[in-house]
Amino acid sequence: MNDQSPVDDPLDRHPPDGDQPEGDKFSAIERQPLEEGELATARAEYRMLKWLMVVALWVSCAVALAFNLADPDLWGHVRYGQDAIRSGQLHRTATHTYTAADHPWVNHEVLAELTYASLFDWFGVEGLLLFKLLVGLGILAGMAWVAARHGVKVLTIAVFLLLVANNFTPFFTVRPQLFSFACCAMTLVVLDLAFTGWSLWLTDPNNDGEQSRHDICTWRHRQLTWLLLLVPIGALWANSHGAFLAGVGIAVAYLLGRSAEAIRHRRWQSVLVVSVLLFIAAAMSGATLLNAYGADLHRWLLMSLGSPRPEISEWTALRPKHVVFWPFVILSIVSVSSLALTRRSRDWVQIALLVVVAWQSIQHQRHIAFFVLLCGFWIPPHLQSALARLRPDTSKLNIQRLGPWWRWGVAALLAIVIGVQGNTLYGRLSVLPVYRSMYPVDAVQWMTFKQINGRMIVAFGWAQYAIAALSPETTVAFDGRFRTCYPQEVVDKSFDFQLGDNRGYRYRRAEAGPLDPTAILEFGDPELVLVDRLYKNSVQVMEFEAAAAAPQWTLLYQDGLAQLWGRALIYDNPNSPRYIAPAERLITDKVHFSAFNWPALPVPSVIHPLAKAQTDAPPTPTEEL
Repeated sequence: MNDQSPVDDPLDRHPPDGDQPEGDKFSAIERQPLEEGELATARAEYRMLKWLMVVALWVSCAVALAFNLADPDLWGHVRYGQDAIRSGQLHRTATHTYTAADHPWVNHEVLAELTYASLFDWFGVEGLLLFKLLVGLGILAGMAWVAARHGVKVLTIAVFLLLVANNFTPFFTVRPQLFSFACCAMTLVVLDLAFTGWSLWLTDPNNDGEQSRHDICTWRHRQLTWLLLLVPIGALWANSHGAFLAGVGIAVAYLLGRSAEAIRHRRWQSVLVVSVLLFIAAAMSGATLLNAYGADLHRWLLMSLGSPRPEISEWTALRPKHVVFWPFVILSIVSVSSLALTRRSRDWVQIALLVVVAWQSIQHQRHIAFFVLLCGFWIPPHLQSALARLRPDTSKLNIQRLGPWWRWGVAALLAIVIGVQGNTLYGRLSVLPVYRSMYPVDAVQWMTFKQINGRMIVAFGWAQYAIAALSPETTVAFDGRFRTCYPQEVVDKSFDFQLGDNRGYRYRRAEAGPLDPTAILEFGDPELVLVDRLYKNSVQVMEFEAAAAAPQWTLLYQDGLAQLWGRALIYDNPNSPRYIAPAERLITDKVHFSAFNWPALPVPSVIHPLAKAQTDAPPTPTEEL
């Protein structure tokens, strides 16, 4: 038998140092056997590339979370917060509207709006964008920390979090939902701290929950004290966003599931634990009553959620045409595969909640963000286990160094990716564009130039921009606050006008009667109508009204995006002080595709509180807008 080492085999010759073929300099692997010192160098090089890749992935996550499209409700959120700060009190009835001036306003986003108003007043739009990014990175950091506690490798974490961040992107605009995402993340961190090692305690009859803790797998009763943090989280959540109902529902269902496990496995020994869990569930639920409206908030939310919202896109069922569809599908496939292939014990409570939230996400796109949060906290350990199971055994392979060109080429490529993504991130944190092709910036500027104001019907997605730009002289018929301050009668009439039948995707109260797209034109005696030309139903209604023998409405302004109509009795009458001669009107089909930085209020805008920190306003108005 030949005992000669393979390295010394004359048939396995290596060229001596200095005689290496020129082409090997470009080889991916240096194939010479490594000495002990070179092994350390090779490991250091791999660590460098690994951490460059991790940094590149995290910067890519930040870019995804820094998505900077202006949310149509942001103008309202900041304005209502400013109103509350200036008046020193919350408005109990609807503001900035003429159709529901005395209707109760249940504002379930108080804390979020106060935060956004303060950030904008102090730091401008950059403060809002930075706050959003920090919230997102904080959520991802919580996921990474929990995953690391359970032994998930840093590169696996970073890759999975990039998938999570891209699922978050469509939902991560500056809106009160950010507070729900943050509170949900805090809740999941607390649950992980309270129940780490729980499954072993359930099945180990010798573990009384009081032994000294030596590692993460040992569960003790005192871990349940972490659950006390759920009480202030519940109170914070209830004052920030109405999704606290879903979040508290998830937490309570989780605690009830753990209680059922304890009863099943530990029977009478579980009495104390189950009592604590039930107390925490009740305390967290009770803490949500600590809000400005008390139990009235819960009654209103249950009433509102009992009525469908098919007119709002994020409340519709998930379809392949939606931008959120494929990221959701990919995340679902990764999650299901991880759970199927994992060697770790599967947590039936977590799986049950994942299934329920996934089902709700398919029914209502809005809930996808909660499914993403649950996956981000619960799937990584199973993903790591599945990858380890699929990975081939490399324990007998020698460590090899990358060739110099590959080594530095990969490092340079990763550095370039980091630089490009960092530059993109900087741009997204500097500007929140308001596109003139999406919002009626030009129409509102022309209204300001002509000093046109009054009671106005506005396209639903533009109403809060109109409030910020034109109030208090102008009030609106309906806006994004929806049922929080508008009766269903106003909701029905407004959508009858803008959407019509909407191919059957409508909810109307039983006593609403036949659909009447003209009813809102008389309700509350409006004087102006600002129409989004993308909604053909409202355009046809106004053109039909203008073609009548004795027209009630006249076209004052038109561009490729918007139409502004006025009462003919006011704006067509030469004897009216608000008369606008045909020669003074601006009618065009031109669409501008440039953008202004948020809030993009009209000039002059000194009367508008939102203009305080504005640095990029529309130009001085001219007839050539």
